[in-house]
Amino acid sequence: MEGNQKLNEVFNEYLRTATFPVAIKVSGEEELPPRVRAASALYGYPINICQGITIARRFGRTIGFQEKDHACGLSILIFGFKEDPDFALQGHTIYPLYAKTPEAGARTQAATAKMEIGAIKSMVVAPLHRADFAPDLVLIYGNGAQIVRLIQAANYHEGGAIESQFMGRCSCAVYIVKTLQTQKCNVVIPGGGERVFALTADDEIAFAIPASQLQNVTEGLIGTHKSGVARIPTPFFGASARPVFPPSYEELDQYCGLK
Repeated sequence: MEGNQKLNEVFNEYLRTATFPVAIKVSGEEELPPRVRAASALYGYPINICQGITIARRFGRTIGFQEKDHACGLSILIFGFKEDPDFALQGHTIYPLYAKTPEAGARTQAATAKMEIGAIKSMVVAPLHRADFAPDLVLIYGNGAQIVRLIQAANYHEGGAIESQFMGRCSCAVYIVKTLQTQKCNVVIPGGGERVFALTADDEIAFAIPASQLQNVTEGLIGTHKSGVARIPTPFFGASARPVFPPSYEELDQYCGLK
């Protein structure tokens, strides 16, 4: 779609991220769009949604997910394919991995965003510039400087601050579910599972933009760039500062006519 390509051009020009922005579409229909292959059909086995996103953003592939294509039971619960079982509600999918007690795990489980049962029956992830659909959200991975630019862009029109949720796990609950439910941008520090399975790099942070905020964010990127201070690459003052050398260079400076 032409609109997706224009969005992608703005992100490329003003962010210069190492991987493609990812368009994500969710659907209440189980059938995938024509020419979109399901993850299990592509690979012969189900994979994690975070792996699919990595494949889209690093290798430029479009991948579809139905319930049978998800290898991660946590994602199946998060996307509302199944009700949370009692042992999950009681914290036992989190304890003892990320919680000292089941009670602590239960509190984390309760804080994890979740779609209503049956709200999502399929989804498609694709590199933004190749997506032939209107995305429900766009997910961008970058370093700290690039994500700061997106935060500045998101706050450009209305000000305020971005409030995000950090649990160290289940990144997809934040960058897909929470973003769709709140229709607000989210900063996401990739969780442990995504780092293990999806090869997310140590310096990568994610930024999720719901479709309703895409125009504001792109306008914000352009507007804040024009200020001359907030840019990628960062306009470091030191790059053009007057060099200062140690006293031991005094004789050389005089010899070279520098003093």
